[in-house]
Amino acid sequence: MKILAISCEIRDPSIEEHLSRVQTLSEKLVIVHNRRMQLGMSERDIHHIAHASILHDIGKAEIPEGILYKPGPLSPYERTIIEMHPLMGADILNKISREINNEFISSLEVAENIILYHHEKWDGTGYPHHLKGEEIPLEARITAIVDVFDALTSRRAYKDSWSVGRALSFLNEQKGKHFDPDMVESFFECFVERE
Repeated sequence: MKILAISCEIRDPSIEEHLSRVQTLSEKLVIVHNRRMQLGMSERDIHHIAHASILHDIGKAEIPEGILYKPGPLSPYERTIIEMHPLMGADILNKISREINNEFISSLEVAENIILYHHEKWDGTGYPHHLKGEEIPLEARITAIVDVFDALTSRRAYKDSWSVGRALSFLNEQKGKHFDPDMVESFFECFVERE
């Protein structure tokens, strides 16, 4: 699955590291959240979420480079194009899944939920469907917080990297707005366990 994700985003040489970090941290978060919230998820469920998280941004393969790697602020039109990448990603996944053995993508529904909904926000202000709260699938809520954290703590063409402390403060500020409050608490516990 990693090869599939990287091949869809090969234009950015740093993408492989981002995808690997998202996958690794998603696995840690789902394990902690499962234990903390007593969800009763199986190892297979955890595996599906962790491995599908690497596909979260495959839709960006369809975004023109001039928009995707623009160093300055995006125009409203460019922002609209960027916000279409979850829908484009779901379309790519569905096309690929018709052509390959479904065992390759261990859980198509989990992968599609991550791709489609990882930019939804807890308060309903996200995109593309403005889902709110627990309407957002669990796997998408997991990937969302990990993706934002990694984006904040990584240097990008349009911004410098943030410190881990500053990124964690931001996530805490966004608890109940952008992110599931329980997921934020589980994410913080991942960092406590590492110390």
